[in-house]
Formats: sequence, structure tokens, C-alpha cells
Amino acid sequence: MIVNLVSSLLLVASLFAPGSTGTVPRTAPTDYAAHASQDNFQIGATLLTHKDLKKVFATNVNECCLVVEVAFYPAKDSKDNKDQFVKISLDDFMLRETGMEVGTKPSTPDVLAARLEVQPVAPDREHRPGVTSGSDIGYERTTQQNGPERSTSGGVVQRSSVGVGVPIGGGGGSRLPEGQTAEGNRRAIEAELTEKALPETTAWEPVAGYLYFSVPKKKKGGYELVYMSGDKKVVLPLK
Repeated sequence: MIVNLVSSLLLVASLFAPGSTGTVPRTAPTDYAAHASQDNFQIGATLLTHKDLKKVFATNVNECCLVVEVAFYPAKDSKDNKDQFVKISLDDFMLRETGMEVGTKPSTPDVLAARLEVQPVAPDREHRPGVTSGSDIGYERTTQQNGPERSTSGGVVQRSSVGVGVPIGGGGGSRLPEGQTAEGNRRAIEAELTEKALPETTAWEPVAGYLYFSVPKKKKGGYELVYMSGDKKVVLPLK
């Protein structure tokens, strides 16, 4: 009976533990461009620049959205006081222009991947010798050994190939079916965005990740990240 109870508690704890996705939180909330405090947590946020995005993502997310890095820091006594946890949900966030009341909710990785997937380019010539090129995107995980510790990371990689030949038949172009190529690209993009996204979880430890907002262009007046959970509302000014 006791063994079953302990097993059940461990299972519940594992369900509420922070996930393996996201990013490593910075040392403190003050390390982010904007930060605020509530009774049981602190929050920090930074709007990534185009230069930042190129360093962080293999996928060109700058084409579709603005990306905000967000981190939560539950109170230090959260482990002893289970009422101090932070429940994170995408529905609690909104990005709005400074001074506006309405804004945009975060987009999910699968929606963005469908918009960003690389479509195969149809050939403009048939039955003629010429130079053909192709590319494919894949998702890879690598493991590094740093002394006694090992770290694992993932990312999207792109490979290109160039050849000279004569297309056979009326179709020409890619040797793989268009649907198969596009599907593979979409899955690779979705995998990267999912792994780096802010986890939807219940956290007693610091947790961080990225939020993706489908906003056409960055406004000169800046943005505000609004976090609303229950009666708690936090507004973080982002430049």
C-alpha cells in the first residue's frame, strides 16, 4: 500500500516537473531587458533582434514572427510550499503595441512550421541539359562530452547539392515527390521550434524558453508583453 502511494506521488511529481524543452534560464531576472516580480515568482523577458535570431535558430523565423525569450523564477521556498508553483500556459501571454489594449497570442510551432516550410522549386525548363540544385533540411541531435558531464543539443541543418544533367520525362526538377520534401522540411522546422519554445508546465524551478508571435513587422513604438494568470497581471515593456 505504501509502495503504491509513493509510486503515485512520484508519477504526479514527474508530470508537473519542467519539461526538457526550452532554454537555460539566465542567472537572474535582471539579466533580461524587462523584468518584474509577483508574490510567488519573478519573470524576465527580452525581444530578440534579427541578429539574435540568426544566432539562435537555424530556421529563418524572422520571416514570420517576433520572438520573445521569457523566463520564470519561482520563489525559493517553492519546493517546501507547493502553493508557490507557477503554472505556465501560452494562453496567458499576449504581445501588444505599446499603448494598445489588444494584441496577439503566441503561435504554436506546428502552425509556424506550416508557414515556413521550404517548398521545392519547380523547373522552368524541360528536356534540356542544365544545372540542377537541391536542398534538404533535417533535424539532428548531438552529444558533447565535457569532462564527467555530457550535454545534448539539437538543431536544424541544411544540405545543398548541385549537379549537371538532362531531366527525364515531362516532370523534371526534384527527384523526390514534392509532398515528401515539403513534409520533411516542415517536420524539421517544427522540431526546432518545439524544442526551444517556453514549456507549458507547472514549475517550482526556474524555466525559460521562446514565445513566437505572428506579427508582420516590428513597430518603432515598441511592444509590451502581457502575462495574465488569474488575478495576476504583469506588463513588460519591450523595445
